[in-house]
Amino acid sequence: GKNEVTFSSAISACEKSGNWRKALELLGGMEGAGIRKTPIAYNAAISACEKGLNPAKAMEIFGQMKREGVEPTVITYSALISACEKGQQWKLALEVLEEMKAAGHGANVIAYSACISALSKGQQWRRALELFLEIERSGGVPSVVTYNSTMTALEKGLEWEKALDLFDEMKHRRMPVTVVSYGSAIAACEKGYQWQQCLDFLDEMTESGIRKNVIIFGAAMSCM
Repeated sequence: GKNEVTFSSAISACEKSGNWRKALELLGGMEGAGIRKTPIAYNAAISACEKGLNPAKAMEIFGQMKREGVEPTVITYSALISACEKGQQWKLALEVLEEMKAAGHGANVIAYSACISALSKGQQWRRALELFLEIERSGGVPSVVTYNSTMTALEKGLEWEKALDLFDEMKHRRMPVTVVSYGSAIAACEKGYQWQQCLDFLDEMTESGIRKNVIIFGAAMSCM
């Protein structure tokens, strides 16, 4: 009813500002008022924890959600994996992804991309690449974010050739290559001492009208 919507809207407002304490308070308030807690309310509370950089609390809410018999949605799992990623918890991110697959949610690209990003931060390039390939095997289509995160993981793992292969594939698929994509590609050139390739990428960026940022210039300078 109306109260349910009011509470959910209030929790969503907390989500935007990352105010997880207030979100938890409101979630508790729903219980106190005898209002049914919906997946929307739970998801917003988990997202508030994600933005507030508190993966432990996000997992706590997830546990509560399941105990109360509220069915987690793809949004729940994605928010949870993002919380793990922001909290540098790649093992936890993988566990959540496995649970999502076991619940029959398939290869959700947003969840997979967040998990790949968590693995990248944890220097786990092999696992990151496995997940990337798994998306394609299960009939999903990797997004620009998926490509960027996987390239970063490979570049950090000194697998610069694999990173550049992915960059080629991205362009071959006519995907909208971003400044982040070029950043990863140029960082990969730096790792492999590929200064000529690096110059080519800088020219490409100029031709495509993609603005170079501090990160691009820094990586390019290191390459020379």
